[in-house]
Amino acid sequence: MACSHPRLEKLRLSLLDAPHEICIERARLLTQSYMENADLPQIVRFAKAVDHVLRNMSVRIDSDELVVGCRTSKLKAAPLYPENKSAWIEENLDGFAEREHQRALISDSERTELRDKILPYWRGKTVEDRMNDLMPDHLKLEMSKMVFTMMMQITYGIGHFSMNTERVLSEGLESIIKISARCEADSTDADERAFFSASRIACEGAIAFAQRYADEAERLAAAETDAARRQELEEIARACRHVPAKPARTFHEAVQSLYFIQLIAQIESGGNSISVGRIDKILYPYYKRDRDLGRITPQQAQLLIECMFLKMGEIWNVLEETYLPGGEGPEGKTTQNVIVGGMRPDGGDDTNDLTRLALEAYADLRTVQPNFGIRINRNTPDDLFLRACELTREGVLIHFFNDEVIVPALGAKGCSIEDARDYSAVGCVEPNPHGKTFGSTFAVQFNAAKCLEFGVTGGQCSVFGLRNGAPCGGLQTYSRYDELLEAYKLQVNQFLQRMADAMYILDTAIAELVPAPFASSLIEGCLESGRDVTRGGARYNFTGVQLMGLANVADSLAAAKKLVFDEGEVAAAELVEALANDFSNREPLRQMLLKRAPKYGNDEDYVDTIAAEVVTHFAEELDRYTTYRGGRYQMGIFSVAFHIAMGAFTGPTPDGRKMSEILANGITPQTGMALCGPTAIVQSAAKLRQTAVSNGNTLILRFQPLGVESGKLRDLIRTYFDLGGMQLQFNMVDTQTLLDAQANPDRYRDLVVRIAGYSVLFTNLSKKAQDEIISRTACEL
Repeated sequence: MACSHPRLEKLRLSLLDAPHEICIERARLLTQSYMENADLPQIVRFAKAVDHVLRNMSVRIDSDELVVGCRTSKLKAAPLYPENKSAWIEENLDGFAEREHQRALISDSERTELRDKILPYWRGKTVEDRMNDLMPDHLKLEMSKMVFTMMMQITYGIGHFSMNTERVLSEGLESIIKISARCEADSTDADERAFFSASRIACEGAIAFAQRYADEAERLAAAETDAARRQELEEIARACRHVPAKPARTFHEAVQSLYFIQLIAQIESGGNSISVGRIDKILYPYYKRDRDLGRITPQQAQLLIECMFLKMGEIWNVLEETYLPGGEGPEGKTTQNVIVGGMRPDGGDDTNDLTRLALEAYADLRTVQPNFGIRINRNTPDDLFLRACELTREGVLIHFFNDEVIVPALGAKGCSIEDARDYSAVGCVEPNPHGKTFGSTFAVQFNAAKCLEFGVTGGQCSVFGLRNGAPCGGLQTYSRYDELLEAYKLQVNQFLQRMADAMYILDTAIAELVPAPFASSLIEGCLESGRDVTRGGARYNFTGVQLMGLANVADSLAAAKKLVFDEGEVAAAELVEALANDFSNREPLRQMLLKRAPKYGNDEDYVDTIAAEVVTHFAEELDRYTTYRGGRYQMGIFSVAFHIAMGAFTGPTPDGRKMSEILANGITPQTGMALCGPTAIVQSAAKLRQTAVSNGNTLILRFQPLGVESGKLRDLIRTYFDLGGMQLQFNMVDTQTLLDAQANPDRYRDLVVRIAGYSVLFTNLSKKAQDEIISRTACEL
């Protein structure tokens, strides 16, 4: 579906058609600066490197652009971050363009420069190297058991935060530079002085970056023969000359300043999910002022927002091939999140004219990035809620967030009520108090189904044949269901402790080597405390741990409880033998497990109560640990695409799932197991005490587009939220369309679907991921 504005459609198609490439400019410039400043404190050294990158990287303004700024020298290229992890880049140099997924072009000259000049410098100096130096052998062994992984965080960094962009828009970076300079002069602590010096240097580099875009716009304007385009370029130059150094004076300047801040944070750090936040709240004062003065129309404002959204779509990361199955979608999108709606500090409704305008802007583009969500509470205007449902029915991929659950969940983790009410989403679905949080929300992916496997097998790994779990008896030795449940909990407890130990070491290495002085300047608490975000400077510090395979664990425990212990219809030894042989020649038993045992997602208390206990146990056990930055761990239940990757390393389970099959996605039932319709699904999910899942969760329902009315969709969402649901999202695409797209990908190049908490181009997914989406139950209302 084409955009409404020809300019936007041209930009959208240009981005869609551009090849994925790799750009080595950042790696080159960063390395140059590091070589020249080896004697400086690390945070100052890093800030000077960021400053050097911003002052020397390519600047590019493409035709028809109104919002400018590029992370690389090419339209759709990924920069490299060798300071985090460089060995994988060396290993992939000759194969980026030939990989099965997420192929990326790189020139021979760039490949040669990386191999001969850049990457040799980083050997032994990266975060990965430092982590390995600090990590004892027993923890390295634990990380190899496929129960938890945190390795995605090493390749690009932590990310997953939003910044106080409202402060930049209203005060400008020059005011932050003055604060940092004054604090640097006044402090008697060497570490504090280094932090404030780094803050000042990074912000000065950001201003210089914007000034270079002003220079380029002026150069292009002087050579432009089209009067209308020349006027646009002159306006771009004026905006870039003024912001983000100084306060924004117009809506255009506010959008441009917001995007510069968003972009520069992602040049400093490659961490995914650096998010915009509540765009309607952030930009509304500038929109209202321009509207009151007659300087802008709603159509012009929407055009600028859409231009910004398209620029966000240029930003992507090339993934390490080992972790591609966990980040399905060769776009390598960085999952930047935008959200609208919400509450005022007093709890009243905080929607405005820009809420609707931003919603329409996103619906017009229908791109994979940014992620877009709407906050719903008891005061949300019904016409806005219904419009979001209408767009969802038309296939626009919108997250629905429930303020009435999320605000108390954040409050229970120590956030003030005012800050909790001002949450925005980062990453896929993770709520954070906006501009005040370093949440590390996607730090760890934890395979609960693997723990269940160990509880059944006595600690034996069914995939590799190794005794990887904590010692326990095994299913055939248990006389009561409670013993199986305790064996599962034993495995979870042990691996959560190992995870916390490993995360402490990784966070130590990150804090030592890859601080974030620019982002720290804009996250509340850091300037006040004189500490970088990686050292606990933010007002709120969390680390997110995502439980994978909830439905598989609940269904497996329920199957064993009912068929083995309650009814005695299946002997424990018989089930253990069938699992050990992946149900070979035991298909009748497997069908009994699939069909006779209750399944989560059908509003059956027998299994839903077990699912709730699994969630409560995990959340309470996780809450025992403190992070390196002095914060708390938070539980999440969303998978990105790790339900596919971790399923591959998980043996057969008593729910009837076979060896290496895909795990359940988030809090969504296992594919094909929810047989009683969407109302039963949401009733099961609502029993999970979701206020304990403060790092967010995903419930994804698929509907045949013609089988749902907007009003009924609104009622379903409202019912789920009233019952205690936290978040809901949908795929509105019929099965035949998906099958046709799989068979004829050239006809569906821009078909966007939801894989987990984020959107992807369907035709760019692996066949395994495509099949998983096609197999999801299609509901009707």
